[in-house]
Amino acid sequence: MLGRRQVFCVVVAVGLVAGTVVGCSSSSPDPSGSTTSPTVSASPSPDPSASAAAVKAQVLAVYHRYWDAAVQAQRGNLDPNPFLGVATGAIVERWMSDSRELKGYGVVREGEPGFSKVTVVVNGDTATVFACVDNSTWVVPGAENGNVPDVLPGGVALERRDGGWIVVDSVKAPETLTC
Repeated sequence: MLGRRQVFCVVVAVGLVAGTVVGCSSSSPDPSGSTTSPTVSASPSPDPSASAAAVKAQVLAVYHRYWDAAVQAQRGNLDPNPFLGVATGAIVERWMSDSRELKGYGVVREGEPGFSKVTVVVNGDTATVFACVDNSTWVVPGAENGNVPDVLPGGVALERRDGGWIVVDSVKAPETLTC
């Protein structure tokens, strides 16, 4: 029988910096009666760290939507639509297969996992998110977890497709990620 578990949830906040530079133009006639051509001010080069932060925020948003879809599946929602635009391929099939099997036995999970030590690594059109996933608040009521730790390291691989990010597979977390 499951005892009371300590709720552990870490909120990851990523700030976005966005700036827009608007060019100036003049359409008022000059005193001689001729019109002046519009002028456009040069915009400064984008701050690479700001764009890198924006990309990481996009990846992290997809990561959280992926987990939202996984939670829905484990709660008994066997419709794969929550994964559309978020994850594709074998990773979706594994979640759906596991969820069908659990639901077949009348088993669903309650709650949702928590995350800590979240790391986003972007390399061009690929990205990886590693985190400690806390399953202590995402449980099957009445089930014992045996010797499985409540918090485990994990990761997912993402690819940029059609201008957006999508989860394509799970990956082993590096040994340096201790939970």
